Amino acid sequence: MRKRKALVVATGVALAVTGAVAPASATGGHTAGKPVVHVIATGLDNPRQLSYDNGQLYVAEAGRGGKKCLGGGPESDETCIGTTAAVTKVFWDGGAWKHYRVVDGLPSGAAKDGGFATGLDGVSALNGSVWGVETWAPPEAGVPTGPPWNKLGKLLCVAPGKATIAADISAVELRYNPHKTAVDSNPYAVLALADGRKIVADAAGNDLVAVSPDGKARPFTVFPDHDKHESVPTSLALGPDGSLYVGELNGEAAKPTARVWKVDPATGKILGWKSGFGSITGIAFNRNGDLYVSQLFASLVTKVAHGKRTNVRVPFPAGVAVDPYDGKVYVSAWSIADRNGTVLEGKKTPGGQLWKILGF
Repeated sequence: MRKRKALVVATGVALAVTGAVAPASATGGHTAGKPVVHVIATGLDNPRQLSYDNGQLYVAEAGRGGKKCLGGGPESDETCIGTTAAVTKVFWDGGAWKHYRVVDGLPSGAAKDGGFATGLDGVSALNGSVWGVETWAPPEAGVPTGPPWNKLGKLLCVAPGKATIAADISAVELRYNPHKTAVDSNPYAVLALADGRKIVADAAGNDLVAVSPDGKARPFTVFPDHDKHESVPTSLALGPDGSLYVGELNGEAAKPTARVWKVDPATGKILGWKSGFGSITGIAFNRNGDLYVSQLFASLVTKVAHGKRTNVRVPFPAGVAVDPYDGKVYVSAWSIADRNGTVLEGKKTPGGQLWKILGF
């Protein structure tokens, strides 16, 4: 039976974590041939997808839940809810990296200590317009329904200090159930296209939803089960070849079966895939066509270039973005922790961070 992916998919099912990962050390220089990490933002609450737009980085923060706790039982712990999700802008100014929350106060659910959250998980910025997607919760979960909780399952148009509903993503799952299994929805990633459409990956629905410029949402691509797992699409990128690419959670670090799917952006038809990854939570391309893939439980970001794969160790990476001008790689690190860190195997982790990787 499929578990409630809207609560666990990107939160990283804690039992799948096999060991704590020490963060790489930030250094001031770059040794030729060896990637170097700089931590450019701290104090983030479960940072997930990233988007790069005209020199600005946007981070989807899933939040840290809140004080009201729901559920709990033989298969799951309590989920504590609150309005702590946000979209954050990270930028270079005055010789230093700075960040602030463009909008906050959005729905979030997390463990009691604020870790393993889900909420505003996806963000995409294009030419100054910013879009986000919120997870969904079924009525029986006991989540409030009034504002801002009415944003659950929705595509949001993000502006300074406010987020307005642009389309109902989860309604597509509820009406059509494109994957034809249990009805479940978790809008998790969004990609804004130049033609005005937005493509949303519904992780729990195992499909993509296309949203027209006037806000009409419809089924677009359904991903098949493989390797005894459902696909669970979690990440989106537009390749230099104009194709749409989709990363999925299918697979584990010990058995890397997750794929990066290639999809026709006009028709939604699946054109092919690359396999052999652990659970994927972020993908991006540089302008040379090199692919970057973050693997959550393997704690790796992998570069695929000319058939060769190279790795940089990043603790619990989520979203990946690449500066198209200088090729610098950005990744959400410690994506399963709020600003204060969470507890894994009896040890406290650092809080959510954003890393810049040079020479990768």
